[in-house]
Amino acid sequence: MSKTDITAVVNGHREGLLLKPALDSVRACFESTREKNLKAELLVAMDRSDELTMEVVSNGIAGMENARIVPMDNGDVGRCRNQAALMAEGEYVAFLDGDDLWSPNWLADALSMVRSDPRELVLHPEVNVYFGHDPHVFVHVDAESNDFDIGALALVNYWTSLCFVRREFLVQHPYPETNLAAQMGYEDWGWNLKVISGGAIHKCVPGTGHAIRMKQVSLVRQTTSAGCIAAPSDIFRTALKNRPRSQNSKLRIAP
Repeated sequence: MSKTDITAVVNGHREGLLLKPALDSVRACFESTREKNLKAELLVAMDRSDELTMEVVSNGIAGMENARIVPMDNGDVGRCRNQAALMAEGEYVAFLDGDDLWSPNWLADALSMVRSDPRELVLHPEVNVYFGHDPHVFVHVDAESNDFDIGALALVNYWTSLCFVRREFLVQHPYPETNLAAQMGYEDWGWNLKVISGGAIHKCVPGTGHAIRMKQVSLVRQTTSAGCIAAPSDIFRTALKNRPRSQNSKLRIAP
């Protein structure tokens, strides 16, 4: 049996018909991977789903090779991603939320980039197009570009959760859980900080994009309303410790 290069993880809940376009975008990505003789599998992680959404997923993956549905009962997207990572057979894992879309070249180009660099990379698309409620465009910042400022990560999250990462690294560095009652949230922000401490570099894949559906009610909005902060990280302590010691040197904090 040949090795699986990529596991595409679609996180679903109760998206209903909105899951169909997401699965179609995975199919388009898989076509690109097949053209390059790469092997990909699809794992649809359905967390406390409803009957309609399960039916849409079943029909949406019909005829797809290496596709499976995994029912989950976590009630937390971070825990679902961690569970999916443990079940994935691919060398790399790529996440997609159940109402979002990938550009067709995302998986193939991400794999090509990560295999051309011996370092531990966490990859992100170059551009995110937000549609629906509050449409806008968000361009990711590469951690090795002049626009990157590690101090700004204390205030803003540079990258979305729809990343591409080595499976074993993900298992070693799981996502933190969301606890709105304890005001701990933004699992992707917390994880983005955590993996920097773990030695990974956040990079952008040129010419790739994601389309992200904005909803009036979402976990991010609920997390913001609850006054949450991201899970604690030691990267700022490390940055201060390692900063240049000259009189004129300062740790720059972006506005």
